[in-house]
Amino acid sequence: MEAVLKQDSTIKRIIRRYYAVWLMYSFAGGFLFGVYPIFLKSRGLTQFQINSVLATYFVMLFFTDVPTGAFADALGRRRSFVVGTLLRVTAFIVYFFAHHYYVFLVAESIDGIGTTFCNGAIDAWGVDALDEAGYQELKDRLFSRISQISNAAFMGSAMLGAYAADIDLAWPWLLGAAGFSLSCAVGATLMRGEKPRSAHLELRSIPRHVAQQVRSGIQLGLGAETVLKLSLAGAITFAAWAPYWLEWPIMFNERFSVGVWIIGWIYSGLTIARMIGAEIAIRIGCDEYARAARVTVLLIVASAMLMVAGLFGHLPVVSLSMLFVMNLATGAMMPLLQSWFNEQIESSQRATLLSFSSTFQTLGGSVGLLVGGVIADTSGIPFEWQIAGLISLLAAPIYWSLRSRAIVPVGAVTLD
Repeated sequence: MEAVLKQDSTIKRIIRRYYAVWLMYSFAGGFLFGVYPIFLKSRGLTQFQINSVLATYFVMLFFTDVPTGAFADALGRRRSFVVGTLLRVTAFIVYFFAHHYYVFLVAESIDGIGTTFCNGAIDAWGVDALDEAGYQELKDRLFSRISQISNAAFMGSAMLGAYAADIDLAWPWLLGAAGFSLSCAVGATLMRGEKPRSAHLELRSIPRHVAQQVRSGIQLGLGAETVLKLSLAGAITFAAWAPYWLEWPIMFNERFSVGVWIIGWIYSGLTIARMIGAEIAIRIGCDEYARAARVTVLLIVASAMLMVAGLFGHLPVVSLSMLFVMNLATGAMMPLLQSWFNEQIESSQRATLLSFSSTFQTLGGSVGLLVGGVIADTSGIPFEWQIAGLISLLAAPIYWSLRSRAIVPVGAVTLD
């Protein structure tokens, strides 16, 4: 009995640390949410150029996500997170001083590399620590809570960023740099307790070990049907929805014309919708056999709402109502997908395969941003949303095809 109580206490402490790291990392990244495209537009960029700046970020993720994920698996998730947050601090400072398109591309490249060092590192550390401590439950509830915590942090910093941007559009970048500095300190303090890895490798042998991790991770990803299909579906939805993330702040800022601060409130409303969706996902519950059907339905709802929001783009209040429902659906969908994917991979390859999936998404996002930017510049943002909704529906058959597949036990990889 005493051993069980001790185990429960250990699990609770790990969960609290896991939540705390996600809270600080999310808070640091939220200052730019909403005002980011408005800032770029104020510096003279077209919608295509704005989208291409973020596409550059995704291209960097595409080329560096798997290698940096392998770095995290080989040399430790905490080290990876610290390196990543410091790079993001550098990128935000460069952005603060930037006034030219090509400088923005450089800043985005730095931020992209920093993000890949962080990508998957927190989840890989947290999930492995919980598994080691004996955590046996499905992780849907865990990831739903993380989604809610992250969204609450995003909402708080986005509001601060929007009001700061109302004074000076560049100030949110300084706030973000300060936030990532604090996040680095929190991660370095709390992401402890990892198993010994290859930390004592000689410097000259590090590239060979990272290359081995990359090769094995890609082989596992391509060989595991569920992992591959989930990654492919994620690429499609990312391609469809990435332009929308940059377009709604510009559109509603122009429609309402009351100041940048309104974007912070709109972002908060959409964030609350995602939090409600995540809570509904917890309350309803879902076993592993029902996930595919539930994710498929939620995707269809989200896609339909984006299309309708585009149809009513000339009526901003109606359009916002549709986007609220869309965010309810995506808020419920994301924790299910996170848990589903994490249960397909074993500890030693977790960060690498999380990066494998992220690589698919970033490739899709890069293409979607460039195409979406052209459509928005030539036919308007509302029409682009209608096209995006149709594209995201293409992922529904992929999720549906996985409905009869059982989830393998945590710690095993299904090679089909």
